[in-house]
Amino acid sequence: MDIKIAEQFMKKLIEKSSSYGFEEAEATFMNSSSMSVDILNGEVSSYERSSDQGVSFRGKINGQMGTASTTEFDDDAVDFLLKSALENIEVLNDEDEHFIYCDPEHAILKYEALSDSYAKNTYNKFAEIGLDLEKRILAIDPAVKGVDYLSIGCSTGPQLIINSKGLYAYKDDDCVTLYAGARAERDGVVKSGGYYWYGKDIDSFEPDIFVKELEKRLMGKLGATSYNSGTYDIVLGNEALISFIITFFGNFSGYSMMKGISLLAGKEGETIASPCFTLREDPNYDKALFKLPFDSEGVPTKAKAFIDHGVFNTALYNLRSAHMAGKESTGNGFKNGYKANVATSFTNLIVDPGTKSFDELCEIVGNGVYITELNGLHAGVNTISGDFSLFCEGFKIKNGKIDGAVEQITISDNFYSVLKKISEVGNDVIAEPHGEGEFFCPSVIIKDISVAGDGE
Repeated sequence: MDIKIAEQFMKKLIEKSSSYGFEEAEATFMNSSSMSVDILNGEVSSYERSSDQGVSFRGKINGQMGTASTTEFDDDAVDFLLKSALENIEVLNDEDEHFIYCDPEHAILKYEALSDSYAKNTYNKFAEIGLDLEKRILAIDPAVKGVDYLSIGCSTGPQLIINSKGLYAYKDDDCVTLYAGARAERDGVVKSGGYYWYGKDIDSFEPDIFVKELEKRLMGKLGATSYNSGTYDIVLGNEALISFIITFFGNFSGYSMMKGISLLAGKEGETIASPCFTLREDPNYDKALFKLPFDSEGVPTKAKAFIDHGVFNTALYNLRSAHMAGKESTGNGFKNGYKANVATSFTNLIVDPGTKSFDELCEIVGNGVYITELNGLHAGVNTISGDFSLFCEGFKIKNGKIDGAVEQITISDNFYSVLKKISEVGNDVIAEPHGEGEFFCPSVIIKDISVAGDGE
């Protein structure tokens, strides 16, 4: 849909809202469009195209916020939304106040980042790249028995927020993603491994680099053995550290803290991690593919440290949770789709790197384990207490060097204890898409972790 049509509809909706008794009102338009190609057994197994668009309305009367949404954009839809939101308010008794926001100094917010290269994304181009990539992966080694998953896709979509306080916030963006997962077998043992790529321009995808990394991830698992049980220093790899932090990141939500489901409640200003560990957010990080200058409530975002050299600085707040805590919003109120309510999420997360290379981290550990994958992150963790027991894969570290793959081991500890056990932070930073943006993260050394295995 032409954004101008949506804008005209939304302005009409806001203008008419007062006649239904709404004291404040806001309309949000989102359009998410995507296309993808899947490859299997030397053929294109599927072509997909999807689009989801609509307008949501929020209106406030006597502190209560009514909501409604539609995919239609005519006069009847205006009255439908206003009537539905009004009926919604009549059955509400929400004790927590909701807010419609506009900073007069930042009433007009625009972020236009749709790339010129998006037009390159066609079914034929994706199919050509995918079929070639499958052949390259199968040629890695005779042990590679199949490419079980290979998908290339792209997505884009504008978002617009208009409210009765004068806010006009528009953003658009786009992205191309590629993922491949393969299977290898040797001596009756089957292992699987995958790799991903994302960017703005499909022509910047480099298959040779991709295949080389996938080969390392897949073939390196063959011949894995277990490990002796004991307490060891470990290198927690960058990807594994991302998964680990994401699993427990809900504890940094101001709302979770106020509801008593985060042990970080009341600890702002206290030391909760090692002095060498800093976890921060930069919505407009210069190295990030995705920039987020404002959130779904029209609040300008800003850079901040959640943990600054071990000290817990701030939680994440949207307008509602900030009011409940007597604080200001941190610009972390986001909607996951036009029908969704505003929740708390993060943008570009960054673990500040140290000076040590990955090889130097292994040398410091001497004899231990390098963890590359954490499994059971839903079943093996208690996100409130922080306790975890996770099945892992990785590699042995012997005399400061990587020395063979490891499987069938479990690491157990507590999230809050682990933060304090980080003794070194590496400089091997990778980036993965997460939340509303990306996560930039290196590997770390964690001291004295309990490892359970059946090695000799």
